[in-house]
Amino acid sequence: MIIVHVAEYASGGIATYLKNVISFQLKEKNIDKVILINSKRSSESIEFDSPKFVHVVYGYKRGVKGILKLLNLRKQIESWNPDIVHFHSSFAGIVRFDYLFKSPKYKVVYCAHGWSFTQKNKGRINKFIYSKVEFLLSRKTDLIINISNDEMRKAINEGLPSDKMKVIYNSIPNESEKFDVENPFLKSTKNLLFIGRFDEQKGLDFLLNNVDFKSKNVSLAVIGDSVLGDTSFENLDDSYVNFLGWKNNKYIDSYIELCDAVIIPSRWEGFGLVALEAMKNKRMVLCSDVGGLSEIVEQGKTGFKFKPESKIEINNQINKFSQMTKKEIKRFGENGYSKFITKYNNDDLCNELQNSYQKLIL
Repeated sequence: MIIVHVAEYASGGIATYLKNVISFQLKEKNIDKVILINSKRSSESIEFDSPKFVHVVYGYKRGVKGILKLLNLRKQIESWNPDIVHFHSSFAGIVRFDYLFKSPKYKVVYCAHGWSFTQKNKGRINKFIYSKVEFLLSRKTDLIINISNDEMRKAINEGLPSDKMKVIYNSIPNESEKFDVENPFLKSTKNLLFIGRFDEQKGLDFLLNNVDFKSKNVSLAVIGDSVLGDTSFENLDDSYVNFLGWKNNKYIDSYIELCDAVIIPSRWEGFGLVALEAMKNKRMVLCSDVGGLSEIVEQGKTGFKFKPESKIEINNQINKFSQMTKKEIKRFGENGYSKFITKYNNDDLCNELQNSYQKLIL
């Protein structure tokens, strides 16, 4: 079997997803080659030391020229004579427009990693257009993967074909390697860690502009950087906030081990891999009650949830966290770990994806 993965900006959660899935696929005996195609711009380094892996990058920037480059990827994809082509994200899925005029010989799999018609920064007309485009392109898609039950419900409500859809949760490997990293937190504080893009979706601007960490005696460390450049911060001089920049994914577990909890203030979220990263490392989660995060985090058991963009609720939940004892925080982390190893087992979910591929080509 030859598999081609096509992505736009391979960063953040999508990059993590691709690394994990491709790593699993390269070990499978019935897979002969795995090709990854993603933009050179705004993408993380994704490389594997395997003769079965091929990585192709293309020059790309969102806009008319970028869309034309995406449409031109079909020739390159077909040069590999693949069995499965798996598109990741709405923009990468634009390639399917060409299939409306000439059907491909391979099977087409698509995962939006968060439907564009659910994004809060889009107007009603734009959401309507995105919904109709997704419906049109679904005609030339053999399997549509949703990363949470919430995502699937929303897709069905928009009229996408339920018979082509299934839920396969994102996941991450249970194994991790620990490194000595500099502790980014202040002494004698409760410690929160943010990991992600500095884009509107992830809500870091909302967090920084509405929470006074000093008054709560909470130290915040921030891992990430801007990709889309659609946010701004007012509290950049806060001594209780430490910006660490992008970090290689292999160091993430080591930083999570240093915090008390991970915070995810997303405005919308298809899934939320960072929550699993926290749970794998036995850390509690504070997050917006949206999308896949609503399914992953259990209020009062594995973490605290707050209404997205609610200044009152996010401050209330951080206050509750700041007043917890170390023993209480540890119990939340243990509960999260138990849920992680039972519901989000990486090998099980990667096998489910592989079995779905296999059924398509039989």
